[in-house]
Amino acid sequence: MNVTTIFSDKNLNSEKIKKIHGVMLKCKPLWLIKLSDITLTTQLVEWLKTLQAWFVVYSENMDETKISNNVVIVNKIEHSILLGFDFIICDNEIEQLKNYLDKWVVPIIIRNNYLSSILKEFNPIKNEWNSFYYDELNVWNIFYATVRYLENYKFPFDNKNLVNNLLKV
Repeated sequence: MNVTTIFSDKNLNSEKIKKIHGVMLKCKPLWLIKLSDITLTTQLVEWLKTLQAWFVVYSENMDETKISNNVVIVNKIEHSILLGFDFIICDNEIEQLKNYLDKWVVPIIIRNNYLSSILKEFNPIKNEWNSFYYDELNVWNIFYATVRYLENYKFPFDNKNLVNNLLKV
């Protein structure tokens, strides 16, 4: 599958996700948050509400609800529409990270992650690597990595290269 087809499929699935959860269709990019620490997730959600992006928080231990115009909490995600997500914020507890990588969902993950042999932090100057890292499992580090990605996302060429680099994983 080539990058053009992937982005076309990503856009179609992104719209499906947004319709399912009743969000503004123009809000882009679309993130998936999957952290095992509920307290950390709750703190992060408060900060994410300020960003120009749409966030789906996937947690089986939190009540499903729409938090704001750009944040919703869900208890399940349909595997068939995973391709619609641009990025996933996760920790080492995530069991299904390979499924997200197979759907070209770029991870923001802790630097000392269990997939560090195949995930490397994206370098936009060299257009190398395939993820973004945060150094410590805390709200400040995760939010900082999120903002760094949003800055990268503003440049379509860089974002295409980032997704294209996932094809090589």
